[in-house]
Amino acid sequence: MPLLERTDSLSAARGIIAKSKATETEVVIDSSLDRYVRYADCGPTQCADRERTEVRIRVRNKSPHGYQEAAAACGSLEPAAWKAALERAQELALVSPPNPALIPLGGAVLVPISLRDRATIDHTFEAKARWIKLALDACGKHALFPAGLAQTTAISRVVSNSCGREVHGYQTRAAFSLTATGKSGEGWAEGVARTVGALKAEAIVQRAVDKAVRAQDPEPIDPGEYAVVLEPAAVASLVLFMAYEGFGAREVDEQSSFLCGRIGEPVFPAALSIHDDFKHPAWVSLPFDGEGSPRTPVVLVENGVPRRVVTDRNYAAKQGGETTGHALPQPSAHGPMPQNLVVLPGASSVDELVAGVERGLLVTQLHYVNLIDPRELVLTGMTRNGTFRIENGVVGRAVRNLRFTDSLVRALGTLTGASKEQAVCGALFDGECVVPALRLSGLRFTSTAEF
Repeated sequence: MPLLERTDSLSAARGIIAKSKATETEVVIDSSLDRYVRYADCGPTQCADRERTEVRIRVRNKSPHGYQEAAAACGSLEPAAWKAALERAQELALVSPPNPALIPLGGAVLVPISLRDRATIDHTFEAKARWIKLALDACGKHALFPAGLAQTTAISRVVSNSCGREVHGYQTRAAFSLTATGKSGEGWAEGVARTVGALKAEAIVQRAVDKAVRAQDPEPIDPGEYAVVLEPAAVASLVLFMAYEGFGAREVDEQSSFLCGRIGEPVFPAALSIHDDFKHPAWVSLPFDGEGSPRTPVVLVENGVPRRVVTDRNYAAKQGGETTGHALPQPSAHGPMPQNLVVLPGASSVDELVAGVERGLLVTQLHYVNLIDPRELVLTGMTRNGTFRIENGVVGRAVRNLRFTDSLVRALGTLTGASKEQAVCGALFDGECVVPALRLSGLRFTSTAEF
């Protein structure tokens, strides 16, 4: 079925709520279109054109000891499907233990209208094939093996409840990546944007190929602490852990956040500012969160000083304030989380950041980053797809990959510069953010690889 229109989504949600016997009912309907092509040197290797509808129903019954809550989901708006899901949720709620911590569902709110990008929704496989041909032709000229993904996605989402809340939004995403592999090294580049019009396939291909050509025959390198220039993809792999494990009210409440005892203190250099901003022009997001509450921009770190965390309705009630609009889809044990991180840019070009390093490394990407200690944000992971020496301000020969293990709090404390260019980048575990390249005077590498 095509992407659900706003009126159709709202009408369907109202119909489900009208059939519920529970004290309170919430319905979330996601309609999505996803078209992607994986490719290699032989051309497309896998493609899909997926249309999905997911209906999530949450019901509550009020008791003297709190709400009894349960949820169920189905993959269709056919009456038989959602009626069965509603029935399951109602039956489960009757036997669920009362939860005195739950607060009533939120009432009516106003959110900005989000517009569809028709070009992204309608982007064809033929158009994706043109991107892929660019990659194959460029790699062929340099005897490189290409692999990558071309993808466009569109979502229509409604959150509606029996207390009068009704919000709806559209969101689109376009992405194209290329890993170009030679005999002894590889290069990588990816572009992510809200619209296909903002995606520059030719530039993405050129970056990946240039990296791959320069990355051949990497030389051995000793582990140790190096000054680094982290390109945006590497920065995203690190700072997204601040969203996963630190900038939410639950982590601070449970004393597991790196912010504990640090809010209001000058933890980082003044050059570092981090916001959560769903309205950032490079990465405009849905204007409401998983509870249907309006999102608000939040200053998380201002000139090196952590200022606050994000909240949902539950933590806002607990702390005596208003929600910042950062709930995940409910029910969720995770608590609120920023989902639109923006690291503010600096005043330098990437070349100028490199010029300021006497001896260090240029890092294209960090792979499979994992958390070791949430209180200090100790992370570990590997460099990937192009790591190069910097000598006397000039990028030199490629080096073999290294494993880093370091506290992100400590490492960001050595920040000496940020690029004026920003990019939308993601990471392995989920999410995307808007980040510049960063120069750090010290990142600790603990071991090396043979490749």
